[in-house]
Amino acid sequence: MGLLFTPKHQKLVNQCYPSGRTPDKKPKSSETSYLLYYVNSRRTKLEKVSTFLVRKCNADLNHRRIGNITVTLELMDKIVNHCKENLNVFVKDFLQIMIKTLSNNNVNNDIGVVEKVEQTFSSICRHLDGALCNGDAEFIDNFQVFVDLYFQVVTERLHDDKLLLKGCADISTVENLALNPQASRLLSQAAERTLIKFQEKNPQYNIQSLEATEDVPMTKRLTRTQTHALGLDDLTNSEDFAVEALRSFFNTSETDKLTLSIKALLKVLLKTPNQKLLQFICNGIPVHLRYIVILIFIHQLKQDPKQSVITLKLISSLLVSEVSIVGLSIIDVMRKLLDTQATAGVSSDVSNQCATTIGDLNRKTYYKDQTSDMFSEVLLRLKDVRNSDLTAIFCRDLQELATSTFSPSLSLDLYLELTVFVEDPLKLFSVVSSSLSGSFSISKLFHLIDSLDSSEKQQKFMSATFIKFRAIALLAGLKHYLEYDNVNKKCYFLYHKRAARFLDLSDYKSQADYKSTNCEQFTREDLLNYYSDAGSNQYSEKGRRIIMSKGSNVSTTDLISNGNSHINDNDHIAGRDLSVPPVLSQDSNHIPKFALLSDARSLKTLKHLSPKVRDLKAVKSSGALNPTRNLASRGSQSVKSHITNITFLLSELGDEAQEVRIPDPDEEEVIGLEKADLARSESLKFLNVASKGAKRLSIPLRLQEDGDEFKDANEDFQVTSTRGKLFTA
Repeated sequence: MGLLFTPKHQKLVNQCYPSGRTPDKKPKSSETSYLLYYVNSRRTKLEKVSTFLVRKCNADLNHRRIGNITVTLELMDKIVNHCKENLNVFVKDFLQIMIKTLSNNNVNNDIGVVEKVEQTFSSICRHLDGALCNGDAEFIDNFQVFVDLYFQVVTERLHDDKLLLKGCADISTVENLALNPQASRLLSQAAERTLIKFQEKNPQYNIQSLEATEDVPMTKRLTRTQTHALGLDDLTNSEDFAVEALRSFFNTSETDKLTLSIKALLKVLLKTPNQKLLQFICNGIPVHLRYIVILIFIHQLKQDPKQSVITLKLISSLLVSEVSIVGLSIIDVMRKLLDTQATAGVSSDVSNQCATTIGDLNRKTYYKDQTSDMFSEVLLRLKDVRNSDLTAIFCRDLQELATSTFSPSLSLDLYLELTVFVEDPLKLFSVVSSSLSGSFSISKLFHLIDSLDSSEKQQKFMSATFIKFRAIALLAGLKHYLEYDNVNKKCYFLYHKRAARFLDLSDYKSQADYKSTNCEQFTREDLLNYYSDAGSNQYSEKGRRIIMSKGSNVSTTDLISNGNSHINDNDHIAGRDLSVPPVLSQDSNHIPKFALLSDARSLKTLKHLSPKVRDLKAVKSSGALNPTRNLASRGSQSVKSHITNITFLLSELGDEAQEVRIPDPDEEEVIGLEKADLARSESLKFLNVASKGAKRLSIPLRLQEDGDEFKDANEDFQVTSTRGKLFTA
């Protein structure tokens, strides 16, 4: 009679259980399908079913019906997968069932029952939303109790690593679990347990291994596009549950979960430092998120100063490895390292390791001006620091940057600022770029060479300057050492010896050795002799302009441009005294206002000072622009061409005494038609061409003898259409 009054949801649930007391029971398929249809119809029915399952589970546990417990867990798993939209309705009841099952000593040692518990828990985690975790404190408490109990059972009672790793992977699948401050602890613990089990299964990752960065082979400069070593992302078909669990924690784009997982990794590495494990895990992180590893490790320097050396070595090992990292803010990381060095009470070991890490940070190129920016950052610290100890520390950083720079990329201007703080500037000179933005910097470089206190250093520095800057060093040095009294005497002869070797002129070499021995100065005539032959010296023209003019009159562009132009045959000078001819007449009464004041004057300047006819006539009469005069020593080729054109125009002007009358363009006749005039009417085109064409011509032209006579427009105008009549009305 009792069954007649049993509610329908209880009947449907009881019908799913097969009879008997065997432990390997399974729910009936047809009855289970109808039960799922029933609970999907209304939310209230789903709540009734979950409540009844709690009561039935308690009764089965009390009577040790292990088979019925297995059926209950399978029914729960199917309900979770089919009713995931209403998971919040029954999930707390299901957690209560699983907690009671694991707490019962009669069943918690049965691995089959625990596997069913893990299967149901996995389904719950896959469909669980983080919003439910954040909004229901009771659910969070039940969830934490179950996770702690589950790990206790599988580790202490069953000693089953497979179930342990499956439970860790299940926790990692919960969306936005890291956003909850309470539940995030479970995620960190699960990641740490997974890493420890992976180390136990792979002993090569469970030993202390931190190789010094100096021992790491760096035969070529690493870039972010280089192929990475074998890592977590390469083991896609691995049957190891530890690898699958690690991939669930680290191969994710959810930054909150990834951050907690990396912190767990750092915690494990601080106990057993192993750079291979770090590189293996980082290769499994999405490439655009790997920079988070560096940022978290850098942040750890303040959290745990005692472990700073190990943390810095781990960072260095990752930076010099083949792991590709993109999006890393080099300057921000470097500033953190510099701040660590400047912290009061920091040990020398930490400071030295920071310098090593800064050098390792520079071993990969992430953007074009990276090295210069890093040098600039150290320079700013050196300018602001007042403590001598910090100055020595930052100078050590400069040495590490210089050692780790493989391609010269430091600007000469920045190098000259750094030389104030460097004991041996020559060591840092190797990373200076050979490109220059002007000749002022290299002039300062020769002043630096003059200021060195050792002749050996001066000689090495002079040779290095010629090797790096070549022709620019030749011409800039020639300009710098023209004034013998204002420069270092030793450097004066060192320059000329090195210049003779660069030009490969035997006479120049012998004279440089002779004058160095007798401490005699090169005269301008001596130097002009070496720069007179364009065949043996391709820099003859530029060199002669430097020698024959004052140093301030040589343009920067001439020094840094290519010096392959040759001088004219008329300008050839060999073994005779030279006098510099003036560019224009030296008579102050006949110097026109467009005259060149120096050879640095360009065509652009002449364009602004265009001469008038009377100025050209005055110059022609004074003979200042005679084309036969020697102008090779003054001005560039473009200036000489411009003067030649002016001279040609002067010859066209005729004799000075003859008055040249420039006729009015309106008085001239027209000889041709413009294309634009063809669209005009037949009666007006000759009149317009005659007035406009004559104004465009600089020299008036004569009309042909058989041309039409000039007529008034009114006489030739004819009305040929209605529109014309309107205009003439």
